[in-house]
This record gives sequence, structure tokens and C-alpha cells, in this order.
Amino acid sequence: MSLIVGAYAAQPGEPADEFYQGLGTVPAVRGLELPYGPLGGAGWPAGAPRDWSAVVTSIPGTMQRLQDDPTFGLASPDAEGRREALGFAAGIREFVLELQGEGHVVEGVELHSAPAARASARWFRESLKEVLDWDWGPARVLVEHCDAPRPGSRPEKGFLPFVEEVDVLGSLQDQGSAPVEMVVNWARSVIESRNPGTAAEHIAHAREAGVLAGVIFSGCSPEETGFGYPWIDAHLPAAEVEGAPGSSLLTSDEIRRCLVAAGEPPITGFKIGLPREGLSVLQRVERLRQMCALVEGHRPR
Repeated sequence: MSLIVGAYAAQPGEPADEFYQGLGTVPAVRGLELPYGPLGGAGWPAGAPRDWSAVVTSIPGTMQRLQDDPTFGLASPDAEGRREALGFAAGIREFVLELQGEGHVVEGVELHSAPAARASARWFRESLKEVLDWDWGPARVLVEHCDAPRPGSRPEKGFLPFVEEVDVLGSLQDQGSAPVEMVVNWARSVIESRNPGTAAEHIAHAREAGVLAGVIFSGCSPEETGFGYPWIDAHLPAAEVEGAPGSSLLTSDEIRRCLVAAGEPPITGFKIGLPREGLSVLQRVERLRQMCALVEGHRPR
């Protein structure tokens, strides 16, 4: 196992060259999760090894677009909102092809079943069918699950329920479409249910359905912490990492349980947030190194 790291959530302010150079000394890392925002992708991070691979995530741009237009999304029943989301996805494809043209390996692209509350499995399926017809080169098209609405609680994302997403992916495979698979983010599954066991359940379900492509570890807490309000999707480090809130529900035991449930998916990694101020580059790299050790230490043998 080698890991994909969403290091952008832990990097200091620009320039971040020294940070990525330091991360490049961690043998367990094979690549980066790169964010695609409302203005596009920022390109390959300066200082990051050129031979690393990438997974591109659309979540930053998706969430910012939703602030301006709550109908935006690949699962939107609103025709204009869905058209805008397909245009956004086309921009991601162009970014992926640019990275590939520069010699980078792009392992996958994470798409999401927005909008909040109004997401439709039918229209998500139709959008994915269109997206799968495009040329992505060797990159996998992936769906990263985010928390779904629940009665009596305010969602962080509020997209399609997990079971509906898995059913959509399975139906597309049954129809002979190009493969589209699932990535489970630990925190986003747990935020949905308020139950730490949900992540392993989601992983096992996706694996049994034949659509599991990856697991990304990112923590959350039921309490207010320095990362924000209770159940915020702020990528808390695992409890064993230096500086992590003691209330972080992501622990070494949970990582082990999820890796057992997952087997050996093509993509395994993590994303943890760190404060913008108050930590040196060496301290940041060390905390990512600690997360690497936790995940690598529980890999299937």
C-alpha cells in the first residue's frame, strides 16, 4: 500500500514549496489529492515530486458553486443546475487532460451527487452516463460519498444517500457503461449517521456491490474543537496524531476496521486539516507522517 494524501488541507499559506518537498521524503506517499475549485485547478504543486500521481477532487468547487446556486449539481432535477454542473465537470476533464499532457498520472476524478436535499438518483445516473462518454484518459471516474440528509439534524453536505449512489453505480455497470466506482471518506460517512461504525459498513457495502475503488481517512468530532463546531467536515486528524482533538472519532482501531472491510482497493489515503498559523513546515510534515504510519501500520498483510 502507498497512499494518496489530500495535503492541500494541511499546507501553510503560499509559497508551499518547502512543505511539499518535505512531504516528498515520506516513503509511504505515492500521490496527492488535488482540489478543483470554482476557478479551476491550480496545477501541480511547486515542490511536489514530479513522479507522484494525482486524484482530482471536485468538492471545493462544488460547494462554492452551491453557495451561489442551490440547484447546481450532477444530481439536480433542475435542468439549468444540472447543465451548469456538467459544464463544471467538463472543466475538470480539461484540467485532468492538461495534467496528463504534462506527464502526470491522474488515477481518478472524484465527483459528487449535489445539490443538497433535492438530489435525484435518476438525474445523477443520467449525468454520469454523459460524463462516462467523455475521454478521461486512464483516470477513473469516481463518486465520493458525502453525508445525506437525516431527520432532526443539519447536514454538512446533504447529497444523495449512500445506498442510492451505490445503486446508481451498479446500474451503470450492469448497462455496460465505462466503470464508475465509489470512494468512501471516513468522516463524511460518520457525520451522516453520528456513528463511527458507519464508515466500515459503507465500505463493506460498496465492496460487496463491486463498486469500491477507494477509502480516504478524515476525522470528525461530536464536540466543538479548534477545528470548528460539532460534526464539522474539517478533516480532523486521527486521535493518535499530535495536536488532534481528544474527541476525534477517527482512531487507529477505526482505521484498522475499515482497512479490513476494504481489502485492498486501488486508492487508499487520507486528508487532514491543520491550522494555517502556528505550525512550522517540519511540524506539518511530521503530522502527515504520523497519519501515514497509522494507515500503513494496519494495511492487509
